[in-house]
Amino acid sequence: MSPRLSLAAVVGAIVVAVALVPPGRSEPAAKKLAIPEMKFDEVKEIAPGVFFRYSSISATDPKVPFGGSNHTWVLFKDHVVVIDANFPKEAGDVLAAIKKTTKLPIKYVLDTHHHGDHAYGNAVWAKEGAKIIGHTHAARLLMANGAKQWEEQAKDRKDVKESHLHQVDEHFDDKLVLDDGTQRVEFLHLGHSHTRGDAVAYLPKHKILCTGDACVNGAFNFMGHSNSAEWVKCLEKMEKLDVDLVCPGHGPVAGKDLIAKQKRYFVELRAAVQKGIDVKKTVDEIAAGLDMPWYKEWTGKAANDIKDNVKHVFDELTGKIDHERLGAAPRVGRDDLVRR
Repeated sequence: MSPRLSLAAVVGAIVVAVALVPPGRSEPAAKKLAIPEMKFDEVKEIAPGVFFRYSSISATDPKVPFGGSNHTWVLFKDHVVVIDANFPKEAGDVLAAIKKTTKLPIKYVLDTHHHGDHAYGNAVWAKEGAKIIGHTHAARLLMANGAKQWEEQAKDRKDVKESHLHQVDEHFDDKLVLDDGTQRVEFLHLGHSHTRGDAVAYLPKHKILCTGDACVNGAFNFMGHSNSAEWVKCLEKMEKLDVDLVCPGHGPVAGKDLIAKQKRYFVELRAAVQKGIDVKKTVDEIAAGLDMPWYKEWTGKAANDIKDNVKHVFDELTGKIDHERLGAAPRVGRDDLVRR
């Protein structure tokens, strides 16, 4: 401000400016992000500096190749942040796609959890100079069971056999924020959902939530390492966030209503299984009677086709599952993790 400009002049200018605004008008609200229509393996900029790659997968068509997890990447001022690592081969595909959108170096990659299609490509990203980030439990589970599960995957996947398991470089407990003034990404642990170590990436400026497998768009729920009751609570926490777009771990981008659909599946599944238990039905009998027409409309697959999920919830509700040990090996505890 010029020292010669009087306070009265400044106030007068403000009054004039306000008077020029038509009555009843205010600053325009931020435009709601549109849900993009995408083909498999296509990349689109879904918000300024935010890109999404839709990996190929189908719950109903076996001819569709499995492209691992979806990916979101965010262009900060001088680096890139990537959500999920995928398998080694697909990590290379995504890396090539990222290089078509920017020349900035990749600084951080989030493993939303420890499963192979979200973490086994860690070495590819580390070779690019990226630091791998994950929740404390994801880091522990990858360290505890990673080697054994890696060997099993290597029997079927050449890319895994020819790569190596790179562990999480830095882990966090509840929240880790990356913010350089141009972009902001919040890594959040909302509880035990798909696994004990699930993390989501929230972009509050853009109202985007990247959920990993804590919320998927289609019949892609693997419940073997889950806590279905806590999963519902985690989804309720997601619903409280200000979100326009949900970028799921698998399936197409959707609006916030996807979170409610995902929650409804677990709520109704738990209720149906409990009802069957109360009248002493077997798992097969409960699965046979499971009727969710809305679920088939959403996913293209009948809910009772996924008997493993019925069995998991049955075991939970009959006390056969210790959620503290799901997907875990007792030899690796919190104290064995070293922050680097």
